[in-house]
Amino acid sequence: MPLIAIADEVLESEAGAARNAGEQTQRHIVGEIAGLIPELMETLAPQGPYAYTILPKVHPDGSVSLPVLTTAEEIREAYEMIRGMSELMQVSTLTEIRGAWYTFQDSISRTRLRHNGQYGASQTLAIFPTGDEFGITGELVWARKPRAVLGARESVLPPPADDDPIHALVSGPADTAEREQVFLLHAAYVEALRNNDTDGVVATLNAGVASAIRDYVNPTGTLAMLEGLDAHRAYYRAFFDAFEVISVLALDRIAQDWYAFAELRITARRRTGEGEGEVVRFNTAEFHVPANDGRFIARIGHGTEPQAA
Repeated sequence: MPLIAIADEVLESEAGAARNAGEQTQRHIVGEIAGLIPELMETLAPQGPYAYTILPKVHPDGSVSLPVLTTAEEIREAYEMIRGMSELMQVSTLTEIRGAWYTFQDSISRTRLRHNGQYGASQTLAIFPTGDEFGITGELVWARKPRAVLGARESVLPPPADDDPIHALVSGPADTAEREQVFLLHAAYVEALRNNDTDGVVATLNAGVASAIRDYVNPTGTLAMLEGLDAHRAYYRAFFDAFEVISVLALDRIAQDWYAFAELRITARRRTGEGEGEVVRFNTAEFHVPANDGRFIARIGHGTEPQAA
């Protein structure tokens, strides 16, 4: 009988990191439900830089903005505004991934407005980066929106040709075909990263796109806030000027009809600056939201510090 012979120390190390990520995330969610701002702030890691985007905006033309907060003062003000308007009553998790350095959740958040007592519910994506010590270092949030309202141009991707056996639409519920479309688009994004292909990355994006993702061009330790195709093209040109991507390994992947989530492990060689020629590795955890044309319009996530391979 074949054995699944994974060393216990490897499994225990992974379990310990995931346990810590989950505990720090849950402590923060409990703090949000309690709604006491000083105690809520104590669920953050003692020191920044922080990575927060908790107030995404969809504009009348369908384009998106993802304001980024990096200081404790900015985060406190945001919590005071949000919790001043509503109470978080409950979070029901539908999907959860506990990584070594983050928790990803697809959840139902139930709230009550303070001014009139009205109850509401929304499906919400969130990544809580945690590191390996106390407290979360970020909260990266997107509330589900109808795909029809997302996108600077109302258009759809052309259907596959009738004689294309690989990409023919699957029979069955429409969301199954859309899930496959989302997965394939994310796979194209990963392939473009792997090939150091700026145009390939940009081809997966809607014209109204915004991103809040780990900044690997500027060593800030927090997020790059990008809006529009030109900003994304400039960022990825700078990224591929700074790093030659050697490999991209997908660790976890989820494809739903309204988002794709993945943790990627990237191996790259520094092209410039201190440590030029050094091979480094880092992980990213991001979710990407498709627009009405099938391309991604919101991209939210974080990443670990590059470390020598």
